[in-house]
Amino acid sequence: MTYPGTRLNLLVVDDEEQILELLDLTLTMQGFQVYPAANGPAALDQLARQKVDVIVMDVLMTPWDGFDTVRRMFDLQGGALPPVVFLSGLARPAVMPELGDGVITEYVVKPFRPSQLVEVIERAHLRWQQRGT
Repeated sequence: MTYPGTRLNLLVVDDEEQILELLDLTLTMQGFQVYPAANGPAALDQLARQKVDVIVMDVLMTPWDGFDTVRRMFDLQGGALPPVVFLSGLARPAVMPELGDGVITEYVVKPFRPSQLVEVIERAHLRWQQRGT
């Protein structure tokens, strides 16, 4: 888990402006450094410019959905791609789509409590740190 003074850098992606602003505010108040992106292409741009510890990704977006966006990120970063926390109003698919070999993912169904999202982000980051050990 994160410790006092430790700030994780989050890339937060959602194509609904109000939700993106709410996630930005909520996660910033929880002590994270947030880099918002309004769609998949903007997310790829942010990922190229910022060091990111965890990606928080909406599933239903345009022009690319969250899964397609993560596939494109993996094509660019491979095994260095940070863990991804998917957010969706839909239940988790019975079988997650193929995103890239070794991509660490979590899935949170909306609505959720901020504390629940923080816990999942920290769990994903911990799993990513422990991979290969």
